[in-house]
Amino acid sequence: MTPERYQKILHWLNAHPAAKQLVILLNHWLPAVPFVCYPVLLVLLNLQWFRLLRGGLDQTALDFMQCIARAILVPGFVFLGGTLLRKKLNFPRPYEQPGFTPLVEKETHGQSFPSRHALSAAVLAAVWLSFYPAVGGVMVAVTVAICVLRVLAGVHFPRDVIAGALLGFSLGIVGMRLL
Repeated sequence: MTPERYQKILHWLNAHPAAKQLVILLNHWLPAVPFVCYPVLLVLLNLQWFRLLRGGLDQTALDFMQCIARAILVPGFVFLGGTLLRKKLNFPRPYEQPGFTPLVEKETHGQSFPSRHALSAAVLAAVWLSFYPAVGGVMVAVTVAICVLRVLAGVHFPRDVIAGALLGFSLGIVGMRLL
């Protein structure tokens, strides 16, 4: 995104103060949704596992325990891999361009690609989809909203959030199916 293109977005947001405040507010708080909901998922899975254990430690209970392990390991490895990748690539952020003023001030330099917010939200959405598809669908919508907000805030290029979301979601789906 060029500074000129972003200026058009910023101009529109400045002309609509309520929308601007909403973007700022959601950019700050919406990324917390997947991270708050993830422990809820783990609690629900463990409660389900405990119910299975009432019948004894049979193959079904052992298989479900492996599903819980996947729900923990897949997001952990994807997050770690994404963090290492963005550190290695060290792509600049949009506001590092001359003439680019972001809506949300940040001091971070580089490590823009892939977006870790998008990556994390997407992998957690994939995990939710594996167990509770309806909630997973909501989490996919939250992921898309996070991606749009990160670009509107001026802290990521569209390529950063698209790559982060695609990487997180695809690795999440594959990881939950293969491990």
